[in-house]
Amino acid sequence: MLNVIRFLEKIGSEAQWNDIAMNKMELALAEADIEGPFRTAILNKDAVQLQTLMQQEPLVCYIEPGEEDEGEDEPGEKDDAHRLSNPSSVCSS
Repeated sequence: MLNVIRFLEKIGSEAQWNDIAMNKMELALAEADIEGPFRTAILNKDAVQLQTLMQQEPLVCYIEPGEEDEGEDEPGEKDDAHRLSNPSSVCSS
């Protein structure tokens, strides 16, 4: 599975892989010695199947805006930067 991870790192870090022809992708997979269901998932751009094969749970993350402090601003003077100055985030896998 290490060869799959290295291959995914490579194609994720180089812009040229965004619009590569299918035959070039197949050749790159063969050169990286990636076969079977991993190869199929990558060729089909099936992230869910790839996560399953790698035994990874999807990452879920959201950000909540921070609470407003009462009484600091006059009405009409509040801006988004102030309201979002103390955001909280929750991530889980």
